[in-house]
Amino acid sequence: MPSIILISPSSQKSGEIELLSRFFDAGLMRYHLRKPDWTADELSEFLDQVPDQHLPKIVVHRCPSLLNDFPLAGYHHRSTESLLDVEGSRSRSLHQISELKNLESSVDYAFFGPVYHSISKKGYTPKISLSEIFAFFNSGKLNELVKVPKIYALGGIRRKKIKKLADIGFYGVALLGSVWGSRDPLHSLNEFLKMDIEFLLNNRLQTQENASIQT
Repeated sequence: MPSIILISPSSQKSGEIELLSRFFDAGLMRYHLRKPDWTADELSEFLDQVPDQHLPKIVVHRCPSLLNDFPLAGYHHRSTESLLDVEGSRSRSLHQISELKNLESSVDYAFFGPVYHSISKKGYTPKISLSEIFAFFNSGKLNELVKVPKIYALGGIRRKKIKKLADIGFYGVALLGSVWGSRDPLHSLNEFLKMDIEFLLNNRLQTQENASIQT
């Protein structure tokens, strides 16, 4: 899994298909197609416009039936949605530590947030402090409860916050407003992608250190 995931804007954005292709060409490995007000037909029409080679990098929200029609990467579940048996990856959105504790081991990765005040959603604020998240990640409980603990920070993510989030223990970040809300989304994403290798290296070293301390 990459450490940088991009989520689509919730509504249609001018030039989104063209930008998406440029994102993938720049190195983006996973894109979450989240259009909560769109029908399956509207999502299907969108996917029909995406070059075939990029479809396996897209995860769809809310319409799992689309995995029968397109070779997509997987399906993303809401926090209260029953886990589906689908082809590809299965991921989930989480907002509370209690949800992390109950996360199914068969989930490949999860979004947790908001960790900061959301850029794209006004009034969408953290429900838990970063210090509480750090304490949970470093208690060893996550490793006990989750088979593959790939947890992505979501909400208010800016480049200057990447190192702190990696130090806390997040596997990666899920971006939305920091890219789509900028004047030059491609440039903004490229700046995040430059940090991808550093983020993963720092995160894995931290995980190894924590494991050695616990043993």
